[in-house]
Amino acid sequence: MDGSLRPLRRFVCLFALVFLASTTTASAQGQGNGILTGTVADNAGVVPGATITATDSATGLVRSSPSNDQGVFRLLSLPPGKYSLRVEMEGFKEISLTDIMLLSGETRDVGRLVLSVGVRTESITVTAETTPVQIATSSLQKTVTGDQLTMIQVKGRDIFGMMKILPGVVDTTFSRDFAQWSSGRGLSINGGNSLNKNTTIDGVPVGEEGGDGTTHITPNIDAIGEVNVITSGYTAENGRQSSGLISIVTKSGTTKLRGSGWYNARRDAWNKNDYFRIKQGTDKPKFEVNISGYSIGGPVVIPKLIDSRTSQKKVFFFLSQEYTDDIRPTTPVRTNLPTALGDKRDAPSDHRPAHGPAVPGEHHSPRSLQSDGPGDAEPAAAAERRPEPAGGPGVDLE
Repeated sequence: MDGSLRPLRRFVCLFALVFLASTTTASAQGQGNGILTGTVADNAGVVPGATITATDSATGLVRSSPSNDQGVFRLLSLPPGKYSLRVEMEGFKEISLTDIMLLSGETRDVGRLVLSVGVRTESITVTAETTPVQIATSSLQKTVTGDQLTMIQVKGRDIFGMMKILPGVVDTTFSRDFAQWSSGRGLSINGGNSLNKNTTIDGVPVGEEGGDGTTHITPNIDAIGEVNVITSGYTAENGRQSSGLISIVTKSGTTKLRGSGWYNARRDAWNKNDYFRIKQGTDKPKFEVNISGYSIGGPVVIPKLIDSRTSQKKVFFFLSQEYTDDIRPTTPVRTNLPTALGDKRDAPSDHRPAHGPAVPGEHHSPRSLQSDGPGDAEPAAAAERRPEPAGGPGVDLE
């Protein structure tokens, strides 16, 4: 029995591996990836042919590139995160840069890296600047990291409500009791029209194309790795709209299994009644909102196939869900529904009087008709109010 199931198990494992790898690749291509660039030199001038290697501290992702004839290197398509950089060249000491924070869509210039003569076993370690001056692009942008999002309490756990702390961003939304599909509509950037901003998640536009400023997807805060708001100086890939860009990058799994859980509750019983209701002698309105959820991410480990913690081929997973219960009374809405009499009277027809040509029938709106009884019987009150036909008692227009 075990022998017959072994091929099936292998097929299931391979299918899961291919699926996860394809989704990871698609996500990586869609993200607002960044670029690390710089110049390698020595005391005599630039150094071509040096090997530059960047390593993601969280996932272990490794990218390498040589310096060109001008000593310039560019490491492309790097997911946002914290990197270490290593510069190697035969006959020179190795240079290591640590704690390089690369933001989504950022081109980070690490500057001029000067090699010293020596053997490769010797190394020089440099810690990157915490807040470097952006010299590689003219874009004016502000960033909120995932750590900042989880450490700051946000009303309703609405990520778009958090963005009003950034310079140049104004939130005109009256209330943010919880995240909704229309949460991003009320944000205005640098005084621009709130309907003309562009919102992307992992590089994919999620804004309403009709121009009402709505975002179709609002990820929960624990699923977000970074939020980048570009207010001016857009590059070619960010010039979709004229009133700012909101770039959201979701989290990815890392080499360690990590997770989180949360429960956010708000009750009217925990708040004091306001001054005006007390003066009017009215009670507090019932208010009860529950927000709960979880997130989990880590490496994919399939025995005898792949171990993303140690192998060069790495596949990660990340899953997050959030549930919102809005337990508040709603205001009833009343309306008049069409009746059988309304359907009959609303249909156009030609009425032919006893004397004279045909008279086109009147069109009645079903909303204006109400029936006091079943069937097509006309209400008595309506019959009493019906005027006499223009042709006199002998002419019946009905």
